Amino acid sequence: MDYNAIFEGAIERLHAEGRYRVFVDILRNKGSYPNARCFAGHNGERPISVW
Repeated sequence: MDYNAIFEGAIERLHAEGRYRVFVDILRNKGSYPNARCFAGHNGERPISVW
């Protein structure tokens, strides 16, 4: 049984359904809650608030 093919097919279905979760890369700085920096997308770094 080809488990890699099974898992790849399952992941492809999640992508097609729009249910594949992608975690955003953020950096929180100690002492500056709720401020953080986001590194997602092609725009580079940007400031965000994490509540």
